[in-house]
Amino acid sequence: MGRFATGARRSGWIGRLRRRWPPWYILLAVLGFLSLVIVASNRQSPYSGVFTAQARIDALYARQSSTLTQAMSRYSLRNNRAPPPMYSEWYKFARAHSCLIDEYDQISRDFEPFYQLAQDDPAYFKKMVEAGSVKVKKDGNGMKTGVFAGGKFSFTDEQGTLYTSDWPQTFARFESFMPNMSLILNGRDEPRVIFNYRQPDMRLKALNVSDPTPFELSPHPTAAFYKEIQCLIPNRASGFTELANDASAFMLYSSSTQFTTDLYPILSMTKISPCFADILVPSEFYYSDSYWVPRYAYPNNITWTDKTPKLYWRGMSSGGWVYDDNYHAFPRFRVVDIGRNHTDLMDVALSSFHDSLCGEHCDGDAVKAEYNIYGASAPREEVYKYKYSLTSTATRSRGATLASCAAARSSSSTVFAEYFNDWLRPYEHYIPVLPDLSDLVEKLEWATTHDAEAHAIQQAGQAFSERVLTDAQNDCYFSAVFLEWARLQAMADEAL
Repeated sequence: MGRFATGARRSGWIGRLRRRWPPWYILLAVLGFLSLVIVASNRQSPYSGVFTAQARIDALYARQSSTLTQAMSRYSLRNNRAPPPMYSEWYKFARAHSCLIDEYDQISRDFEPFYQLAQDDPAYFKKMVEAGSVKVKKDGNGMKTGVFAGGKFSFTDEQGTLYTSDWPQTFARFESFMPNMSLILNGRDEPRVIFNYRQPDMRLKALNVSDPTPFELSPHPTAAFYKEIQCLIPNRASGFTELANDASAFMLYSSSTQFTTDLYPILSMTKISPCFADILVPSEFYYSDSYWVPRYAYPNNITWTDKTPKLYWRGMSSGGWVYDDNYHAFPRFRVVDIGRNHTDLMDVALSSFHDSLCGEHCDGDAVKAEYNIYGASAPREEVYKYKYSLTSTATRSRGATLASCAAARSSSSTVFAEYFNDWLRPYEHYIPVLPDLSDLVEKLEWATTHDAEAHAIQQAGQAFSERVLTDAQNDCYFSAVFLEWARLQAMADEAL
């Protein structure tokens, strides 16, 4: 019979196939085969990194709880307690805004010491909030108090911070399902609560409040102070290591201090674990509608292949107080020093000098001359021309995303913790660099000789920033923190 023959012979094998497997199974098998062909054909495609990055994010969302019952069950398993009141409303909000549901281990870690202390004294959290609020209302010290009452948020003092006009705008998006509570918000980028609850006997120390002047401790400089209290930051995550204290402007001479040594509940944008016990929340810098978010005049208009394979960075000499010659160890100065000897890999410069951080034992004119800090700031869009960008915070990571640059991240992932740290993975979303920048050149040399891999990291970082680190996700994180805060504050009343 010919290839176009019909009749019993053809219907016979088709019939046997249909009798053995139902049509839906055959269709599924065909689609599966076609998907393998498509994956194989894309393996060498310049767009395969995009597909892989998107697939990983799809998998992240696919493993989130899909029902309230499941979400509550997973919460209880992780935290050894039931979810807080209004969790069902939070779940609805999170699902409606395509937020992560189960990925909040940082919140659990931040609140665990307070839940443990509630076993000893149910009123502890509320007492510390009340005492801290009295201090803030009187002196400010860079913080602000507020309340949720009747589904509305309002401030309860006249103190000013950088974010006074931003927080009400943010909280209004989810205030309708917030329980009544009083808050203390840290308006500075740096943490405020020096209390290492991981050290022995700290639970008893927390219960015996001893700081007579909370939020007034301001050592000058701070380098010796941090080492004295054993706030020691390793430069490397494994193996033998030197300290990162001497490679951090904040650790050498913190630009913002006024700390407390008691365990006050304070909502902050960063902290250094385990030395500081602040409760992490998103920075207003992370919101696209914030005044503080970096603005670009136009979107990236240069493809990866047309970008210069160099690291680009411009910035101000901020981060810590300049004292004698300590600034040579500051990362912002260090990157310029390194760049001088590696112009084939780096285009870096200090664009301005922070005069307000030049006080005692600081010769500002000499520093400006040494680093040629006289030129005007370059347009932010200049970064579009380069493949790599050095970042230290999510704000700057988002800038790298807009520029389609591979982010080499330092400081925030190794010294400062931010609320999203658990979600970003080194070598997948960014290229990690040691706090002292001693491996920066090595990492750049790797990137320039492994262009496809570096591009894949850039694509993964961009996809993650665009799909996960969203305004809505910031809201979901903020509101999840507030539910825990409200429950701990209410425990005092429930114990009466």
